[in-house]
Amino acid sequence: MPTLSILDLSNNSLTGHIPENFGSSPALEAFNVSYNKLEGSVPENGMLRTLNPNNLVGNDGLCGGILSSCDQNSAYSSRHESSHEKRIITGWIIGISSILAIGITILVARSLYVRWYTGGFCFRERFYKGSKGWPWRLMAFQRLGFTSSDILACIKETNVIGMGGTGVVYKAEVPHSNTVVAVKKLWRSGNDVEVGGGGGGDELVGEVNLLGRLRHRNIVRLLGFLYNDTDLMIVYEFMPNGNLGDALHCKQTVRQLVDWVSRYNIALGVAQGLAYLHHDCYPPVIHRDIKSNNILLDANLEARIADFGLAKMMVRKNETVSMVAGSYGYIAPEYGYALKVDEKIDVYSYGVVLFELLTGKRPLDEEFGESVDIVEWIRRKIRDNKSLEEALDQSVGNSRHVIEEMLLVLRIAVICTAKLPKERPSMRDVIMMLGEAKPRRKISGNNETSLAANNINNKEMSVFSTSPVSGLL
Repeated sequence: MPTLSILDLSNNSLTGHIPENFGSSPALEAFNVSYNKLEGSVPENGMLRTLNPNNLVGNDGLCGGILSSCDQNSAYSSRHESSHEKRIITGWIIGISSILAIGITILVARSLYVRWYTGGFCFRERFYKGSKGWPWRLMAFQRLGFTSSDILACIKETNVIGMGGTGVVYKAEVPHSNTVVAVKKLWRSGNDVEVGGGGGGDELVGEVNLLGRLRHRNIVRLLGFLYNDTDLMIVYEFMPNGNLGDALHCKQTVRQLVDWVSRYNIALGVAQGLAYLHHDCYPPVIHRDIKSNNILLDANLEARIADFGLAKMMVRKNETVSMVAGSYGYIAPEYGYALKVDEKIDVYSYGVVLFELLTGKRPLDEEFGESVDIVEWIRRKIRDNKSLEEALDQSVGNSRHVIEEMLLVLRIAVICTAKLPKERPSMRDVIMMLGEAKPRRKISGNNETSLAANNINNKEMSVFSTSPVSGLL
């Protein structure tokens, strides 16, 4: 190449080194190898010593000569590569951290949603002990201020406050949270309690889950459900005034329901609770054991329906069961002989409770005669045209307007205890009828009193001579 004067090899993606003899060519005046992939040291002979650096740009691998020394270029390249690698690693770390953070946030949000806004805030505690029956599991239906250990520490004979056909009830006081609850330990065998084994336990837990979602001012709140392989315990809110049966009939306690307004309010509260179960729940809930002992009284003597141990969800109308469950004296006739279950058996039992509130007598009493319950006792009085005033509890007041109101409610009780289920009203209808019999203040004075006295005897008989009632006897 002794006669080559101009050599332009730019933008050709050339690789390799610049030959040493290019600079010593006598005729070479212009040399351009910019924007290729050349590398190595630039020769320092001939015209290459005075070459314009722009003719060498774009070749990251070239060094020396008119360019920076190869040692500096190597250090720069190393720093550049190291910085690039750090940026890549940092990017990966930030990306992975962001994905993990988003995933954890989603899981926490979902957990909080399930606990607060769905059927309800359920969790389980496990306590492993050496004794039989552990571990215990606690299923809660709202935020609780106690644990399984707190409840189990209170399950002792000195804390027993009641006992019935479905279990024994304990009063549990938790000092550190200032909480008082009622705990019912159910009479059940181990096979009934086994959860997840395909037996009755799954059905039981499902039933308790449904009852845990019941929310009504006249239904005792179910707080939690404690179980293991052998025992079942249901945790309720504690009612300081006990049950209606004791308040009406127990001579050892101080009588609280000495006025008609208190008894009427209890009757209305129970009706509202049953109406909620029958008409506002899906599927409807049939209590199957409405009685005065299963109606609890809070601090204000408000009625709360309790003891859902026999409750049944009515998926189909007129379902039948394999055996009668309930309390003698409160059981509807068709339930006893046909084993048919619908909301009308609760209506019948409610009517019996009304009779208790009105008469102050138990459903079965020696005064009624052998094999005669309170329903038949009242029916006989109506058939024999006897005065129904004598059947009313005189301890709630003997003023004429109170007697008149009590007789109106007595009519409702008679309708609720009709022999045929189709003749009984719904609980919504019962609430409407109770509204018409609501206690009212009377203006004191001889005129009002004498007017009530003149009208009450006619009113009493007219209440029970109408066709709807007479056809029920």
